[in-house]
Amino acid sequence: MSNCDIKSIGFALDPSGAPAFLLDWEVTKKCNLDCSYCPTDIETGGHNNSTRHPPLADCLKSIDFMYEYVDLYMQQKKSTQRKVILNLYGGESLYHPNIVDILIACREKYAVYKDSWELTIICTTNAVVNKKIWDRVVDLIDYFTCSYHAEILPSQEETYFNNILTLKNKNKPSKAVIMMHSDPEKWPRSLNAIEFCKTNSIKYVAKPFDEPDGDRTYTAEQFEYMKSFWIQNTNSKNIEETTQRLNQVGKTQKIISIREGRSCCGGRKLSLNNDLKSSVTFVPHQGFKDWYCSVNWFFLYVQQITGKVWTNKDCRTSLNSKVEPLGTLQEPDKMISELKNQIDTGSMPVIKCVKQICMCGYCAPKAKELDDFKDLIKRNVITDVIKF
Repeated sequence: MSNCDIKSIGFALDPSGAPAFLLDWEVTKKCNLDCSYCPTDIETGGHNNSTRHPPLADCLKSIDFMYEYVDLYMQQKKSTQRKVILNLYGGESLYHPNIVDILIACREKYAVYKDSWELTIICTTNAVVNKKIWDRVVDLIDYFTCSYHAEILPSQEETYFNNILTLKNKNKPSKAVIMMHSDPEKWPRSLNAIEFCKTNSIKYVAKPFDEPDGDRTYTAEQFEYMKSFWIQNTNSKNIEETTQRLNQVGKTQKIISIREGRSCCGGRKLSLNNDLKSSVTFVPHQGFKDWYCSVNWFFLYVQQITGKVWTNKDCRTSLNSKVEPLGTLQEPDKMISELKNQIDTGSMPVIKCVKQICMCGYCAPKAKELDDFKDLIKRNVITDVIKF
C-alpha cells in the first residue's frame, strides 16, 4: 500500500459531534513562558513578550466583527453543522489582564446569534496560571486545551498538574496536549506528563513539533512511540490499514515529524478517499499543493496585536489562493461586505493550496481532484454559493 493512493482527506463520521468552525483568536502575544521552539516574531503564531497586551476596547470590537463574519458562513452550513468554536489563545490568553471581562463579553455578545448557531468557548493555555485567575475563568470557558511544555520549571509543572486536576475534579471538559520534546533530557518529562494523565484518567494527546526546517528532529525510537499512540487511538476497524501506512514513514534515524504526515491538532479522526467508514488519527501524507481545500469553511484566524485577519493561522491562504490576509480589524466592514457579496452572487471561490507543508488546517476537507472535493464539501455546506 502506497501513501500516494491518498486522494482526499475529510472528517470521519463522528456521531458524537459534527464538524465545527474554528475561530482562532490570538488575544495577546505576551506569554508567561518562553519556550525555545515557540516563534517570537509578531506575524507568526507564537509569543512575543516585548509587545503590550491589546486594549480591552479593541478586543470588544473584535468580538463584534468575528461573530458577524462567522454568521455569514453559518447561514450556508447544513443546519446540523452550524457550530462555532471560539478558541482564545496567544501568547498566553489567560495572561491578558482583562481576560475575565473579555470572556464575559464573548458570552454576552453571542446572545444575538444564539438561535442561529451554537457557540463553544474554548481556551488553549499552558495552564501555568495562578489559582486566583484559574478559579475565575473555569466557569467562563466550556473546554480547555492545556499544553504541557517540558521546558517549564518544576514549580510551574506542579501548577500545571494541579490545574488540570482541578478541571477533572470539576468535571470541566478538557484535554492535555503533551508537546513531545525531542531533547533526550526533556523527552522523559513529556513521557512523565503522559503517565500523569493516564494515572488520573485525563484525556491527552501526544503532539510532535511542527517544525518543517528540522531544527528539532526525533530519533527513530521517539517516533515509534508516537506512531504507537496514533495506532492505539485509531478506529479498531482501521488499525491494520493504519499500521501498514505508518510502517512506511519514519525510516531514517533523524525524523522531521511534520514531513512524514500529520494528525489533527485536536485529535479529530479523519477519513481517507471519501470513505466515511475509514477513521484514522494520523495521515502519512504531506504536501497538498494544487489540491482543492475547504479551509475557509472551517477556520478563521484573528491576530489582535497586528490587526490582521486570515483564513487560518498556519496556512494563511486567502480566497484568492494567495498567502495574504483577508483584511484588517481596522476595516472590518470591508471584509464583511466582500464575503456577503460572494455569497449573494454565488461566486465563493474554491481555494487551491499553494503551500508545500500543511500544519493547522490539515483536517479541513481537501481533495486532489475537483469532483472528489465536491463530494466532500457537500456534506457540510449548501454549495449553491460556491463557484466551482
